[in-house]
Amino acid sequence: MPKKAKKGGGGGKTEEERLLYLQQRAQAEEEMAKKKEEILTLFLKDKLQKEEKNTAVNLLKLNEGWRSILRQTRAAELRKDITVLSQTFERQLDGLNNVIKNLERDLQEAERQSAQVRRVHLQHLERLWAQQDKRLMVLQQQWEDALHHLSSRFRSERKQMLAHSQQQRADLEDATFTVEQQHKEVMNEIHRLYSESIASYQSTHEDRVASLGMEDKVGLKAKALQNQETLQLRKNDSEKLDELVLRNQRYIKMTEEVTKTIKELQDAISQQKVKLKSSNIEKESLEQDLKAARNEGNKRTHKLRDQLTQRHSAARKQLVDLTVQSNSAAKKLQAVIAKGERVLRVAEMCRKLEGEQENVLTPSLVVDNQRSEREELTKEIPEFPELHQVTRRINAALLHREALKKQRDDLSRENRQLRLLLRQHLDAMTVSDHTLDGPHALLAVYQAPTTTAPSDAGRRHTVIEAVHAVKQSL
Repeated sequence: MPKKAKKGGGGGKTEEERLLYLQQRAQAEEEMAKKKEEILTLFLKDKLQKEEKNTAVNLLKLNEGWRSILRQTRAAELRKDITVLSQTFERQLDGLNNVIKNLERDLQEAERQSAQVRRVHLQHLERLWAQQDKRLMVLQQQWEDALHHLSSRFRSERKQMLAHSQQQRADLEDATFTVEQQHKEVMNEIHRLYSESIASYQSTHEDRVASLGMEDKVGLKAKALQNQETLQLRKNDSEKLDELVLRNQRYIKMTEEVTKTIKELQDAISQQKVKLKSSNIEKESLEQDLKAARNEGNKRTHKLRDQLTQRHSAARKQLVDLTVQSNSAAKKLQAVIAKGERVLRVAEMCRKLEGEQENVLTPSLVVDNQRSEREELTKEIPEFPELHQVTRRINAALLHREALKKQRDDLSRENRQLRLLLRQHLDAMTVSDHTLDGPHALLAVYQAPTTTAPSDAGRRHTVIEAVHAVKQSL
């Protein structure tokens, strides 16, 4: 039993050792794999750096070579362009000189016309100013004459009215003085008569009282007589008083009439004042009319000035339009001349090509065509050799046109292929902002340029190294 236990214990230790061994082995394998990966990555990184340096150097060399080629071709093109541009510039300069001369001549003519128009305008202005001054002088003279006439008439009327009013005032003063004197005399006469009647009445009363005591009957008769006399005297006094009252009433009526005349004179004076005011108002209205006429004359002169300025501006605008139209006409004429020159050059080139096409055509084809055409023409119309020559030329031209069309199609197809190759090559050489911002700048891989041309057995193909693919994967 203890042996069995020992065996079981020994078997357990070997299991643990085996597990530890396996773990250590797995760790060692993992470390070896990591070391291999690190070594591989370091190797690849070194190789990648070397390839990057080589590609950078190759790209620099390629760029320098391409730039030198482009520089040479561009320099030749620029020289040609410069010669063409210098010629065109000289032609344009000559045309512009001619245009400038024409414009100077037109400008001198326009200045002469404007000076003539300005001179005529100044003459019209002077004539209008003279007429306006003459009219203003006539109006001023009329206004002064009317004002002098009105002032003299007003002065004479005022003097007459003042003299008449003074005369009437003196007459009124004399009449009032005489009336007052008469009134005073009448009143004094009335007082005197009244005092005399009172005194006579008192004396008679006293005499009667005195005589009553002496005489009774005789006194009574005498008193009766005296009473009758006194009554008669009283009647006389009353008649005198009535006359005085009538005279007083007449004087009162006279005073009323005098007051009425005074009122009439005052009314006449007020009417004269109203007339003076109305005449002053008329004079002010005349002055206002004269001012309005003067303002209207000034407005007309300003209006004439505005019209003249507008005409000047219109003439200037017409001159500008004329210069613009002359410039446009000169440009159109230059364009027509250039077009004519181009047409002449094209005609010359066509003539040269027409002369060359007879030499370009293949002799056999020309001979066969001429032979067949000659046979047909001799069969159909042997009596017109000129027509035969014309038809031969037309057929040759048609054949040459077909050959040129075919050649043009081939050249255009080849040109498109070359442009495609050049564009792809330039795209491969250019560095964009997207590639510069990427993790591996200047390591962009582009598709190899392809063409639609037929395959050539001796043609070399573009080889892309695997390093570029590794760069892309990393």
